[in-house]
Amino acid sequence: MRIYEYIGTDEEERVIKEEYEKIDGISIDFGVMQRTHRAVVIPTNFVWDDIGSFTSLERFLSKDENGNIIQNCEAAVMDVKNTTIMGDKRLVAAIGIRDMLIIDTDDVILVCPKDRAQSIKDLVKKISSSEEFEKFI
Repeated sequence: MRIYEYIGTDEEERVIKEEYEKIDGISIDFGVMQRTHRAVVIPTNFVWDDIGSFTSLERFLSKDENGNIIQNCEAAVMDVKNTTIMGDKRLVAAIGIRDMLIIDTDDVILVCPKDRAQSIKDLVKKISSSEEFEKFI
């Protein structure tokens, strides 16, 4: 409701940022739809996919002949299949892996079997609750 009050004002961007920081990482149906009395549903005809996971994101990305997705990085791979590699600065090198996620960001590298991708949320919670890793959140 606070954001709604500031839409169209000079303070809109600042208030959105402040309020967004307070939002739990939950789905829109729990976070908004179940709490509002002002929602409107409009019938439409378009393809929808909730890109809230690597699995759903992969449906929109191009794969090479081995089923690999390599985005925003240089990658040297040998005998690698059905693996998603994303990064933006370093060369990512991989040998003999299958069905993995390798995500390289500025300060964190995630290596995870694709069938455990849903556990990423749990790991982020664990990292968030640790003072040792506070600088990464």
